[in-house]
Amino acid sequence: MGNHIMNEALHNHSEENIVVGDNLKELKDHGDFEYPVGVYEINLKNMYMEMVRWHWHDELEFVLVKEGGGEFCVSDDTYILTAGQGLLINQGVLHSYHIAEGYDNCIYTSIVFHPTFLFSYGHTKLCSIYLHPIISNTALASLSLSGEDDFQKTVLELMDQIIQVNSQQKFCYELYTREYLIHIWILLLERRTNRITPVENRGSKTSMDEARAKEAIRYIEEHYAEPISLDDIADSIHVSKSECCRCIRRSMKMTPFEYLMKYRIFIAAGMLCDGTSYDSISTLASSVGFNSSSYFNKLFRKYMKCTPTQYKAKQLAEMNKS
Repeated sequence: MGNHIMNEALHNHSEENIVVGDNLKELKDHGDFEYPVGVYEINLKNMYMEMVRWHWHDELEFVLVKEGGGEFCVSDDTYILTAGQGLLINQGVLHSYHIAEGYDNCIYTSIVFHPTFLFSYGHTKLCSIYLHPIISNTALASLSLSGEDDFQKTVLELMDQIIQVNSQQKFCYELYTREYLIHIWILLLERRTNRITPVENRGSKTSMDEARAKEAIRYIEEHYAEPISLDDIADSIHVSKSECCRCIRRSMKMTPFEYLMKYRIFIAAGMLCDGTSYDSISTLASSVGFNSSSYFNKLFRKYMKCTPTQYKAKQLAEMNKS
């Protein structure tokens, strides 16, 4: 990836936030076919709604916090990470990040890479022996790194080296990146042998929860402007209302209703900035599914820390600066 492309990718991550499809899968390509790796510095203060929204991708992601503190939600786990600490996230796992309570900001570097960068395509012997035991293991959906033992310290150091070589992009930086990633992979395999129960596939309760959550989110994002109910969401994934709430709460730390409300505010905030025509705040509220403008204003203030009018004025002022 050329330096100008890296900078453009960094800009897109920091200014526009994560772009996802209708089941929360991230749509952005990280790197290219020959070098499927992306390294990004993320300032959560600059992100839309000061957060990285729930999403998942086919790549694995390594996170290293540089400044401040962040709350990193990965499936049914939550990690509070501060400077010098890191996190590994397996492919296909839902995750979301925001600034942790008590901190003004969180700046971290994200290393996103496809496992085919380490192993060739297809069901080869190497994939069977070394790839699938990691990416198919529910016990490795995520792994926090605080530096408390030699394993964690070594992985954190290797992550930092990956960040450095991709920042400098000197001769052979792609090969160095592959070397460091393979070293981390070997450490994970050794740790799995000693500490993690091997599994054949992601057939666990957690995997079922995530699959249902992704389908429920698809339904919510397709019908957010309609007066949808919990019954509608549960019916869309063919489970009871209680099971619908349980699986989404386990996967995303919120109820279906909470996600619906946040998504409606997410869409409304975008409409305030992109020139979408509306006669009044009441009309805007109605267009994203609220039948009460006062409730819309209350939630908007809760999530955006200002009123819709203030938010629009703030965004226009920022646009005029640039």
